[in-house]
Amino acid sequence: MAFYRNMVIILTHGLRNDAIGDAQHWPLRTTYMHKLMQRGTRLIGTSACPADSGAMISLLTGRHARQHGHLDQMANPGRHIVHDGFPAVLHKAGYYLAGVGCVAPIMASMDESLLVQQVEHVRPTGCQYMAAMRNAGQLDVLVQQREQRQRYGPFDPQRLVIDPDQDIDGYIGRRAQEQLLRMPTDRPWALIVMFSGPGNELPPPPLYQALVDPRILEDGFKPVDLRNVDRYAELDYPRVLLQRLEPRQLGWIRSDYLGRVALIDHGVGRLMGALRRRGDRDHTWFMLTSDRGALLGEHGLIGHRSFLSAALEVPVLIVPPTPTPRRDWQSVLVNTIDVPATITALGACDPPTGCRGQSLLPLLGDDFEQVTADGVCLSEFSRRLMLETSQHRVIFDTESHEALGLYDLMRDSEECENLVDTVAGENVLDGLRLKLANELMPLHAA
Repeated sequence: MAFYRNMVIILTHGLRNDAIGDAQHWPLRTTYMHKLMQRGTRLIGTSACPADSGAMISLLTGRHARQHGHLDQMANPGRHIVHDGFPAVLHKAGYYLAGVGCVAPIMASMDESLLVQQVEHVRPTGCQYMAAMRNAGQLDVLVQQREQRQRYGPFDPQRLVIDPDQDIDGYIGRRAQEQLLRMPTDRPWALIVMFSGPGNELPPPPLYQALVDPRILEDGFKPVDLRNVDRYAELDYPRVLLQRLEPRQLGWIRSDYLGRVALIDHGVGRLMGALRRRGDRDHTWFMLTSDRGALLGEHGLIGHRSFLSAALEVPVLIVPPTPTPRRDWQSVLVNTIDVPATITALGACDPPTGCRGQSLLPLLGDDFEQVTADGVCLSEFSRRLMLETSQHRVIFDTESHEALGLYDLMRDSEECENLVDTVAGENVLDGLRLKLANELMPLHAA
């Protein structure tokens, strides 16, 4: 092949858009992600599907949750095998594919893979990370930590004295670096790295704990309002844990999350360093995004089963080999289903079957209108359905068809004022229902 593009594709779990250091929302600098942003295009406010399994499947296939049908909160993403996503398309086109990390859904499309099971598995089978920790004599403590996580989530984590490379994401980062150095030189390749965090709700290893003083992360604490919580979210944790949440505990939850972001940023740095050692670096692209975000105290909530911005908005970085003038597209409405179409376009392939997304590559050439033709985003989990326009976000109950929430994002960026039962809300709901109908008509369950 005379010309081809290699790809390093980094997928994370629960990385919220404002956790990247340039957002300046949190006092943490993500050094290596920032370097990537300086070389490429950064999409801001990309909408995801917050369902556990559905979000990652949408990110792999380019199909809405309504199409692939995985909306169940308890569904295990590792049990869903994706045969028709962007990895399968690239593989069929002649790409050499390697996967490192939580790649169970796409292993069928890999030429080689190193499987790490998600932390929901307390005693996973086939997980090379847990096998390595068994050999290191750390298996029992890791199992205990995962059992503690199942009971209490991030509220009362068990902290382990382990090396960063013995952490699940530290291990993935190190092994991905080794794999990148082994990728072939005589054919196009794609390395897919799937981290388990930062939304895995585990505390980071000691070197990454309290990188940010938890005390300064207590600011903005608000007790949960249980009278209105059902309009904002389907709870991931018992209400009693949210009722007991207090500023000091929230500070540690946020600090642990940022520590995990920093650990993954270090893994990104390892990959950047390994690529510099390869002769084909001048035609290798980077992409980084996440399946969903995470709530860290917004409206007193912890978790992700919500359409509040922190749970919904994720970063998308598209970085060509040659640095381009940095662009931060703040007014472009895109969805994570656009990522597979973008990746397959890089590989000069058609998008996956049923993909509803569109390639974002025109943004690199300032072709603004081509990418924003429909001007809306759609997302869904369980029995909640969201439509977002440039000004409004509306959430419906798919069984009762009741509008649960309506927010004017231009005037109320923190989503504090629900307009559903107001005169102003009534005036815009009919138009939004029509837009929603136009979006739903082409979609069919897989």
